[in-house]
Amino acid sequence: MRSEGYFERQERLRTSGKVELPLNIDTKKYVYGNISFQDVFVLSPFVLLGIVISYSLFRFGYLDQKLMLIAFTPTMLVAVFQLTKHPVRKNLSLLQYKVIWKLQANIRKKEFYYAKGDLPMSRKNGDTRTELGLVNIANGCIESSNRTLIKVLEVSSVNLSLMNELSKERVLESYQSFLNDSGEKQIQIMQVAQPINLTNYLMWFNDQLETDSSYAKRVLKTGYFNQIERIQKSKNMVTRKRYVVISRPMTSSDKDYLKIDTTANILKSKLEQMLSGYEKLDVNVLNNDELLRFYYSCIDFENAQAQGENIISKTNASADVIIGKNTAKELLNYYKDQMNNRFE
Repeated sequence: MRSEGYFERQERLRTSGKVELPLNIDTKKYVYGNISFQDVFVLSPFVLLGIVISYSLFRFGYLDQKLMLIAFTPTMLVAVFQLTKHPVRKNLSLLQYKVIWKLQANIRKKEFYYAKGDLPMSRKNGDTRTELGLVNIANGCIESSNRTLIKVLEVSSVNLSLMNELSKERVLESYQSFLNDSGEKQIQIMQVAQPINLTNYLMWFNDQLETDSSYAKRVLKTGYFNQIERIQKSKNMVTRKRYVVISRPMTSSDKDYLKIDTTANILKSKLEQMLSGYEKLDVNVLNNDELLRFYYSCIDFENAQAQGENIISKTNASADVIIGKNTAKELLNYYKDQMNNRFE
């Protein structure tokens, strides 16, 4: 049962325009309390090291309390780093997210290049597509670097917390029947936090605000506009979407896309028929642009929110050379001056 602190935290986050994202499932097995078998496995070599050093000092007759403390100092240091957990993600240790992950981030390669044409056979070149595992997005599918076609379906959600026990049981039984009868062995169900870019909505709302003749309505709408703008700038506007992902290995056949499209449409029909009435699910098979936004938000969430619809236009830019906004302005002004000052 959830404690009162949980609801207080939810209310505090709600008033500040934030949401608490769900944590990944913790697959660790615990010995006692927050001490897992992994913690015991990490500490065991250092405990054995301390015992060996203590035994060696005892054999030579040098063992005392100070030397024993020195022998077990590495064990105590590792125990502090391993048993101190993340304040929110309790399944992460201080050793993992403060030491190991930071070292990996510092030593890993951070710059990659994009080579046009076929994917290079060698994976040592640091091609961007190899690192991301993405070769192309075409025909409503993601083509991965390991020769796999991936299809993504966006599915609406049902709020079980507002249902009575009978309705909830009926929904869960329908979901169980769907899993048993789906016929798909390689199916993945995902819940992904997606950024929301309200730039277009704010522009439309600003136009509506200027045309309103009522002073009281303008004051209220101005306050609403400022609140939405603050939330947008703080990057706390997110939504959680549900996806069903299926995959098929790519072959040399031209029917690969047709086969996975057929499978996706069958799966879509089964999802839409799983529930009825107001609980009926809406299913959308993502097209190329939607897949691009989905993939971009998974690898770069913050910039995905800032870019919004510009993700599509930037990706589809076909120019051989892409320059920044300031450089483009400078070049434009330069050529304007050249045209104005040129004598025929």
